[in-house]
Amino acid sequence: MSEVVSRRRFVASTVAAGLSAALARGASAKRKPNFVIILSDDHGRLYTGCYGAKGLRTPNIDRLASQGMVFSHAFTATAMCAPSRSMLYTALFPHRNGAHPNHSAVRRGTRSLPHYLKPLGYRVALAGKTHIKPRECFPFEYVPLRGVERFLRSVRGEPFCLVIATHYPHAPWLKTGPYDAAKVTLRPDLLDTPETRQAMARYWNTVDALDRQVGQFLALLKRFGLEENTLCIYTSDHGAQFPFSKWTLYDAGIRVPFIVRWPGRVRPGTQTDAMVSFVDVLPTLVEAAGGVPPADLDGRSFLAVLEGRKSDHRDIIYATHTTKGIISGSYYPIRAVRTRTHKYIVNLNAEGKFTNVVTEGRKGGKGAGGPADYWLSWLELARRDPEAAARVRHYQHRPPEELYDLRSDPFELKNLANDPAQRRLMDKLRAELRAWMKQQGDPLLAKLS
Repeated sequence: MSEVVSRRRFVASTVAAGLSAALARGASAKRKPNFVIILSDDHGRLYTGCYGAKGLRTPNIDRLASQGMVFSHAFTATAMCAPSRSMLYTALFPHRNGAHPNHSAVRRGTRSLPHYLKPLGYRVALAGKTHIKPRECFPFEYVPLRGVERFLRSVRGEPFCLVIATHYPHAPWLKTGPYDAAKVTLRPDLLDTPETRQAMARYWNTVDALDRQVGQFLALLKRFGLEENTLCIYTSDHGAQFPFSKWTLYDAGIRVPFIVRWPGRVRPGTQTDAMVSFVDVLPTLVEAAGGVPPADLDGRSFLAVLEGRKSDHRDIIYATHTTKGIISGSYYPIRAVRTRTHKYIVNLNAEGKFTNVVTEGRKGGKGAGGPADYWLSWLELARRDPEAAARVRHYQHRPPEELYDLRSDPFELKNLANDPAQRRLMDKLRAELRAWMKQQGDPLLAKLS
């Protein structure tokens, strides 16, 4: 029954106007899906069972994957917390919204998720980690993470969008848990030292805590009868705090887990190779809510992919990093474009030294400390192992250009930038990057030769 017909019948039967309005809201809520985004912190895609993790168990996330669609090629444009979250909520890349360094703010007047969904009748809330500013550009209902249940109890049939932003598995990692350092598996782009294994075991322990927390959130949706009419997304802001991951533009940093469950609209147990970016999430939710996404956003809706009407979305993924923002001397601008088969990276301060809290520790302020124990073990190994020395050197001193064939080299270990056979491809990707930097108003465009 349509809302108009329903209202006429109630008016005709002289039911109180207040009751009529309440039922009209209920009818609208039934038509509009709810949205829940479970956003973790530093959860690398490969540290998830449904993405092929070996020995690491994530049963709750995997169960969600079995009930929905798994995206194999989902990306953030920057592997840092505040810029990644800001682009997710604004559908604008970091240079356009203004939040480019970590701990930075978007430009005054920037619109975000609440601005687009509230006019469509939604309550829009953010529970847990924020890491966005200024607050007036992000007019969520802010609730503590422990207040998720209270919020779900309060919605009473009205459509809502709830972002649940957990701090797991961000460092400091849990020292105790089910995983043993001797049994963890390491990515081939990391050096295998006892200290690295110990750090990885602690990270896995924290991923275990994350998965249990995800299970609790999903159980709440079921408890309140919200599963059937809720589009639920699980994703993470970027990869883990290990070398060649967070703060870099390698896939271990910017390629994120992304799972969507939407009963009756997304077929369970499916996977898509469609390439999507965080900027595409907001337009997708707006369209799913019955709205029209503004044309001036960087993102565009992939609703057709969710509904099985399309199998692809983007041809190119863009990525950017300039400075971590909280460590002096961390200026190391990087830009990249990624196709389905290749990644092109430019290091615009190649003569400089790449640093972060892994290599230097946090200088001053809360949590002051030195380099990570496993990084010190890498330096020690590099003194006697030429391959380890090359790996350490590449992390902190990179060439002006990098090119990787991701089909044969998914961990980006073999730089093809100096291969004459790749010159035409390099020129094409450089032109794509230049055009994007110009469109974004990137102040470092002049440095791209």
